[in-house]
Amino acid sequence: MTDLKGRTVLITGASTGIGAATAVLMAQAGADVGINYCRSKAAAEKVARQVRRLGRRAALLECDVCDPDQAAAMVRAFVRQFGRLDILFANAGGLVKRCPIAKVPDRLWHQVIALNLDSVFYTVRAALPHMMKARRGNIIINSSVAARSGGGGGAVPYATAKGALVTFVKGLSKEVAADGIRVNAVAPGVTLTPFHEKYTEPARMRQFAREIPVGKFGTPEDIASAVLWLAGETDGFITGETIYLAGGGA
Repeated sequence: MTDLKGRTVLITGASTGIGAATAVLMAQAGADVGINYCRSKAAAEKVARQVRRLGRRAALLECDVCDPDQAAAMVRAFVRQFGRLDILFANAGGLVKRCPIAKVPDRLWHQVIALNLDSVFYTVRAALPHMMKARRGNIIINSSVAARSGGGGGAVPYATAKGALVTFVKGLSKEVAADGIRVNAVAPGVTLTPFHEKYTEPARMRQFAREIPVGKFGTPEDIASAVLWLAGETDGFITGETIYLAGGGA
């Protein structure tokens, strides 16, 4: 059992899907949880109630993590409430829209990069001074199997951003290792979250299912369990790594 008693964790995009499942697992392990959301306030409040029922503190943190000033303010608010920042799960991201690369307008390209790459940079940059001062920290980033597969059709901007996160994790881990901070990523394959309900039609989902060797899609809890395991490796040896969670596929 992972024991996170006395730890604090900030999760971006925590109102639904992988972020919400991770918030609950972190609370079950004993952590106090900061639940970031942008528009899904009701869903975030539901997650907060689950965390509190488990006897842990929960903070609701409304923030558009694509805005550097808002991301910095969110981290400051988290530290004011909890006194420290031990674990950051930079989970927020999204496809925005499927579109062939030859038809991708500038606005869509920049929107996808901002949501999936810039947002992580802004949040991590804001969190690092607190972790460096404490001489310890654990940063986990949500990439995607698209980082190595190229994505599932009409998703090149998304796959590009997620691939960049793998490099970001590797480079950052080297920069901050001497400060007692570890940096890793999880890279989910097809996972049953609102992401695919919104962006992937049934025929494409059936195709994806045929390509997964274990014969099933992942669940938010599958990914959250890996995040929890990385979070529990407080003084561990694993850093700079990306764990692909795709049922043997891609």
